[in-house]
Amino acid sequence: MTNAPGSGTIHFKGTDIIIILLAVLLCVWLYFSLWFGQAIGKADTLIVQIDDQSPTEYSLKNDRLLKFNGRIGTSLIEIKQGKARFIHSSCRNQFCVFHGWLTTPGDTTACLPNRISITLKGYASEYDALAGER
Repeated sequence: MTNAPGSGTIHFKGTDIIIILLAVLLCVWLYFSLWFGQAIGKADTLIVQIDDQSPTEYSLKNDRLLKFNGRIGTSLIEIKQGKARFIHSSCRNQFCVFHGWLTTPGDTTACLPNRISITLKGYASEYDALAGER
């Protein structure tokens, strides 16, 4: 059976199906990343907890380096462009440094041997400290 132009039947080639599938997946990804990404909010404060001391808050608006003495030595924390990270710590494995940038409210990392943790706080957190996920 031959389909003449204008017969109303559409035939897709394999590459056409792949392109359509990729376009649909791109649209779904954009929807979720833009829609729900805005719901998370923006971090504006860094909270530093050292051992059993009271937590200290720092604004993320000003770029700076912070130096803290923990249980086993010194940790350096960088605040830059509204993000924060460990850039050095006296611990052996450097997991806190490898964690990288904290960017959204609720993001947390810690240098456990040095007993220093950092958390971002902001307008709306992705997680509620008491109930788990919102």
